[in-house]
Amino acid sequence: MQLVGLFRFCGNSFQNIKLTRIDFYYDVKDTFLFASRITRKLYYDNVVTHEHPLVIRCKNQPQCDEFTESVHHFSERDFIPLVNFSDKNAKFSPIILLTQSEIPFWADDIVVLLNLDAKIEMTFSSYSRVIEIVDQSEVNRQKGREKYKFYKERGYEVFNHKVDK
Repeated sequence: MQLVGLFRFCGNSFQNIKLTRIDFYYDVKDTFLFASRITRKLYYDNVVTHEHPLVIRCKNQPQCDEFTESVHHFSERDFIPLVNFSDKNAKFSPIILLTQSEIPFWADDIVVLLNLDAKIEMTFSSYSRVIEIVDQSEVNRQKGREKYKFYKERGYEVFNHKVDK
């Protein structure tokens, strides 16, 4: 049985609440390059704003630093603003990096979680969409399979995207 939505009683009526959309991008050659591309697209398509931020979950601070460098070198002509969750100006940024399970409660709506950690982000259901990237290494493919199974067993619809670049 697959859940297609939940309902919340609000005032005198029920409102439909959609489950989080899970997108797996697999067979990726360079995780940071691909994640930079997704980040740029979400930002320039106005999918994310400071009221509706993109949250990028890294496994640790060195990974956040490496990803930041990747984003800054991704395109010479673009400016993609991103800050760490602990930064005092994080609430003004459309893209937030974090290394712990935290949610930017100042946001009107947290739209997208880009998970660069090998583990499942336990706050994933707080987001409208979760993006998981699986590169070509066998270790990461196995972790990707475990994540996929986790989401499917809980009734989430999972969308798979084979990456050719």
